[in-house]
Amino acid sequence: MRQLAERAHIAVIGGGITGLSAARELSRTRLGAATPRVTLLEASDRLGGKIRSSEFADTTVDLGPEALLTAIPAALDLCHELGLADELVAPAQGRTTVWTRGRLRELPPGILGGLPDGVLPIVRSGILSPAGVVRAGADLLLPRTDGADDRSVGSLVRRRLGAQALERMIDPLLGGIYGGDPDRLSLSATAPRLEHLAREHRSLIRGLRAAGKRAPASSGPMFMTLPGGLQRLIRGLQRQLSTVEVHCNEGVQRLTFLADGRYRLSTTAGRNLTVDGVVVAVPAYAAAQILGDSVPEAAGLLGGIEYASVAVMWLSFRATSLPPLPPGSGFLVPRSERRTLSACTWASAKWPHLARHDRVLLRCSIGRGRPQAAALDEPTLVRDVLGDLREAIGVREDPLETHLARWERAMPQYAVGHLERVARLEQTLAGQPRIRLAGAAFRGMGVPQCIAQGQAAAAQLAAGRWP
Repeated sequence: MRQLAERAHIAVIGGGITGLSAARELSRTRLGAATPRVTLLEASDRLGGKIRSSEFADTTVDLGPEALLTAIPAALDLCHELGLADELVAPAQGRTTVWTRGRLRELPPGILGGLPDGVLPIVRSGILSPAGVVRAGADLLLPRTDGADDRSVGSLVRRRLGAQALERMIDPLLGGIYGGDPDRLSLSATAPRLEHLAREHRSLIRGLRAAGKRAPASSGPMFMTLPGGLQRLIRGLQRQLSTVEVHCNEGVQRLTFLADGRYRLSTTAGRNLTVDGVVVAVPAYAAAQILGDSVPEAAGLLGGIEYASVAVMWLSFRATSLPPLPPGSGFLVPRSERRTLSACTWASAKWPHLARHDRVLLRCSIGRGRPQAAALDEPTLVRDVLGDLREAIGVREDPLETHLARWERAMPQYAVGHLERVARLEQTLAGQPRIRLAGAAFRGMGVPQCIAQGQAAAAQLAAGRWP
């Protein structure tokens, strides 16, 4: 390993929340005898990645992620460090419904992503047909399911609770998080608690019931957000990067190994940067291109991670033009309904800071039931979304205004075997301890998980040997 004649130079590739978190940590960490020189390279013209806020209907709304999961502390901890914690707000409404069997039906209570802790809540919800309820109850009688290897969420839930429970309860919930098909999503990567219950108990329903009895009482809301948009997190991080060289509109095309142990980065601006270490915090397909020449095996694994495209549409209505909205925070739509809408949130009822006496704000997700819908032209999308809203909640008038955000290849798909793929990636790069991968494609795509991964990548670099 090359002896450093001066402080280390570390490049962070990618200016989303993962890369920004890594850059912040590195700028405050000693590598060897000194803090490193940190250069952040972002291919687009802005920082923040999929965290993006915009002005709409005289307020600020989020076009990407809209909330922070509190069960993973990294995001809340960061808010504390940035002086934003006192401004965090919780949803005013928590209940969620599913649009199925011709109307909105409230999801039964349960401790694991909407899975009920008994048969009675399923019956009361009306989500399943009588035959579907009987099939779900058969879980209590079926023999234990063998759980030796990773499998899809769909294969487990369909075997234990039946196709209706999968399609009408589990699919819309998982789809809102991962944007994928439960018959392809990895149980280990996307629903590890469900996998644990399947291993530990003969009946999935009995396992959920037992886990519910052991679970501690909730100590607070499951989600929180920042008035003024989550982009405030990005601005807060930017303010703490005064010693970091930040370059937007400059991506990395290729990483090359040098004879002295360093790396050459060829950028889209025509520059060649020589650095001592790298954090790669870009989507898997972009990381595959960067590493294609130097680590082709890693590039192949990265290139095998598929992505789904989605769209988010905000709509503003006169309050008097809508019928009273059902209780709760909005509704989810199973893919089997084949609707343009994947979900709709009563944003101005869910979040106190968006409440208005004269307007109703709705946030709609598009693309799962009709994957091609996200690519339609905007007037067609508005027409189709309004058609769904007329049927679901009785919208009678056109919106006052709309705003559409398209997210191409936005959501990495954690297919069966995903965690094994990530482990093989890490093994492939084990001989290059000064290259770290981090981001939504690997071990969690929520904002808190991405923050934690960026921080961990910085810590792993710092833990290495720096002469």
